[in-house]
Amino acid sequence: MPKVKANNITIHYEIKGQGTPILFLHGSGASWKMWEPQFEEFSSSYQMIMPDYRGHGDTTKEFPNNKYDHHIIVEDIKCFLDVLGISKIHVIGVSQGGQLATLLAIKYPTYVDKLVISNSYSEMPTIAASWVLTISNFIFSLLPYSTIINIMMKFYKGDPYTQRILRKSFSIDKKMLLAMKKAPFPTHTDQLHRIKSPTLVMGGEGKVITGVDEGKGSRTIFNHIRNAKLALFKNAFDPLSTMRRDIFNEMIIDFLEYQPLKQYKDVTIFSK
Repeated sequence: MPKVKANNITIHYEIKGQGTPILFLHGSGASWKMWEPQFEEFSSSYQMIMPDYRGHGDTTKEFPNNKYDHHIIVEDIKCFLDVLGISKIHVIGVSQGGQLATLLAIKYPTYVDKLVISNSYSEMPTIAASWVLTISNFIFSLLPYSTIINIMMKFYKGDPYTQRILRKSFSIDKKMLLAMKKAPFPTHTDQLHRIKSPTLVMGGEGKVITGVDEGKGSRTIFNHIRNAKLALFKNAFDPLSTMRRDIFNEMIIDFLEYQPLKQYKDVTIFSK
């Protein structure tokens, strides 16, 4: 369980494999263990660097002024790379990790070689999504943590594999979960043009819940990045790293290796 001091906090991370390094940024509430479906495919040819970012896993939980802040986490990640002596690296982020990866590429473009953004948004999808978030925050504040997790797992009632991986990787308590959900959304659509890295955007096609349309969110990101590809998956959503793990892994490796993206059933690919 290696740990380093960076940006005045302690960051826990795990490394698997050898070769060209890739930074993997997990989803909200999860930990480095979320990347289990990628271990075999990526560690055979790459060095997987998987930190628990601030508030998660075995990394420091505290935030300045006790306010969850995505931009502070981005600074943590940049400082983490500095401590490891890494000045340029491929970055893969899923869900909230996709937002963090995107913000890193915007603010520190020289650090990001190739960028993969999966199941992410650059702005709050709709007004309805804001209402859903507010209502869910209120409901969650009244419920035991175990009940909250069980409710979240109902989205994956037909996917026991995803349920297993997510349950195994959850690493925050109720207090941190609520702080994270109440934090200001890191809107950055108007800054996406700053990204210089070749980028692969991946997302589910269609609505997940009322007001949350992954396809629309992914298209927005794709449309604002100059050098980008987009892959939309039917009948799948956040996280594609588990729900469509085989295609997810193969597609990203092809992208990193400058290979043409293959055609897959129920996946639509767009290129610029």
